[in-house]
Amino acid sequence: MKRLTLLLVLVSFVLNINARAFDVDLSSNSESDEELFTYQVVANKPLSIISSDDDSQHEYKLGQVSGLAACVKNPNRLIVFHRASQEWTHESFPDGRNFDKKKFGVIPENTILTINTRTGQIVKQWGNKTFYMPHGLSVDTEGNLWLTDVAMHQVFKYSQGERVLTLGEEFVPGSDSTHFCKPTDVAVSNDGSNIYVADGYCNSRIVKLDAKGKFVKEYTMPEEEKQLVIPHSIILIESLGLVCVADRENGRIVCFNDGQMDEEDGEGQVKAIIDHPLMKTVYAITYDAHKHRLYAVSGKDGKRRAVGFTFNAHPESFGDLIATWEPKDSFGEPHDLTLNVNGQSLFVGEIRPNRIDVFDVLN
Repeated sequence: MKRLTLLLVLVSFVLNINARAFDVDLSSNSESDEELFTYQVVANKPLSIISSDDDSQHEYKLGQVSGLAACVKNPNRLIVFHRASQEWTHESFPDGRNFDKKKFGVIPENTILTINTRTGQIVKQWGNKTFYMPHGLSVDTEGNLWLTDVAMHQVFKYSQGERVLTLGEEFVPGSDSTHFCKPTDVAVSNDGSNIYVADGYCNSRIVKLDAKGKFVKEYTMPEEEKQLVIPHSIILIESLGLVCVADRENGRIVCFNDGQMDEEDGEGQVKAIIDHPLMKTVYAITYDAHKHRLYAVSGKDGKRRAVGFTFNAHPESFGDLIATWEPKDSFGEPHDLTLNVNGQSLFVGEIRPNRIDVFDVLN
């Protein structure tokens, strides 16, 4: 395993650093060498999903799985955002930006499922006749769902199944303070005061908004640096003051200063870049705040297969590779991943084949 290169970008140039650049004491929760040595991600069978009718049960057929999120209270509940009968093809966006809604239309089936991961049983489903091309899904600390639809160019907040906030203008792409262009994912601070949107397929930026959805700031790479190419997944590491994004086509994870802890560098400055030779693309990332681990999954790249990665997110060894992992029969096209609330189960959603891969996280 090659040691990762950790980069710190200060205004206009890049320096190689070690993780002691993060002046944060998390030593009480640090992992010992013995714990790292015994760490494993073990593949299980893909999740078999069961739907119940009034008098029968049958296996549920997923569409393209675009988003996954774990319930914030129950470790045995997984929330799925899928495309049902809709598929993203080369015809979906004829000009690259605008969805052909006349040809494809709204998805008639339910697109949001809550699944009991022990039994595979669907315990709740909704979202029919609502979305056109589902993409990102995240859950905040209050249990609210945050969803993105790349066809609609919008971000939605749902509470108890009711839409309570809409960001962006329906079917109108843009790059100003009130529009998005195919936004991919959302992250929300623990106190709910800050919303971060990865924007997206045709904008190379992270948009920060306040709790009411008012534009605050956008984060971009410095002009002289390699720009984000499809920021595809976003997380917060609040203990380090970081907003980290999966820079999909550049195959790296870029972490910005969120302005909450390190005012000297300035909010929106790049603090760290995680890069690895096996990670030619990176589709999704998630974070375990208890074990200080950052999980990522790459996509296929020619003959190179997709792989899962576990990186250390402890400040003294930030970005070090701990392990790689994959299903027993290899990944198809992974698109999103999430970790359950107790950190013991990892789920990866795929769009070809349409399935959810399951992994046990040991130690």
